[in-house]
Amino acid sequence: MSDTRVGIVGAPTDSVESAVEAAGATPVVGAGDQSVAFTIAVGEAGIRSVLPSIASPVLPVGVDWRGLESPPVDAIPSILPTLSAAFGADSASGSTTLTASQLTVTQPVLRATCGDCLAHALGDVTLIAGEPARISEFTVVAGDGSSGRQIASIRADGIVVATPVGSHGYAHDAGGPLLGRETNVVSIVPIGPFSTAPEHWVVDQSTISLTVDRDEPAVELLVDGTLAGTVPATETVTLSTVDTIETIGIQGGLERL
Repeated sequence: MSDTRVGIVGAPTDSVESAVEAAGATPVVGAGDQSVAFTIAVGEAGIRSVLPSIASPVLPVGVDWRGLESPPVDAIPSILPTLSAAFGADSASGSTTLTASQLTVTQPVLRATCGDCLAHALGDVTLIAGEPARISEFTVVAGDGSSGRQIASIRADGIVVATPVGSHGYAHDAGGPLLGRETNVVSIVPIGPFSTAPEHWVVDQSTISLTVDRDEPAVELLVDGTLAGTVPATETVTLSTVDTIETIGIQGGLERL
């Protein structure tokens, strides 16, 4: 196998470096803008570090997200030859049965803004009442400016907006649909709605505005499951698709053959 430079981000990286070296490739920790064939993102911290964009394809490792193919660290030596053949110096030889286009999926990245808060999500953005079993109210608008339209006014414990990756997680647990890979849509799903006929929505990846309509209780903003801030009443969280990253999935590539 020709020498392949593999970026590594996240933590811990020692075992990943060893696995990359054992497979005959060169690990480059904290790849940044350096020239690498692809980047291994270790854990959720690794995924967060490559958002909102990265030039190289990303292999998530040790990430427990149902919508994202993520092998364990000990699988790296066995899959690295395939990845090197598709993305590295060996790719020009045409000897591989799996190509880069078969192995990668384009994933949208959402930007969430509210006041001074700015965060990026690969999976989902959630507004949820900070106190258990407390109802809040939300207004949902899809589209920007004069093209925006109100699609819902909801009384619920919270609301989640999910990309195709995130649609397999909390949004699905709350009753939302699974979204196909590389579809240009997001799902909007109420959490614990105060309704006998709860609804969810699937809309284009355009601008989405979520406004908190009640003074109490406090509403928390979670981005990919991590607390990003608190949203007061009458404040609006604006979501928009600002970029994409390419994620790598061996099993997904095999399914395309």
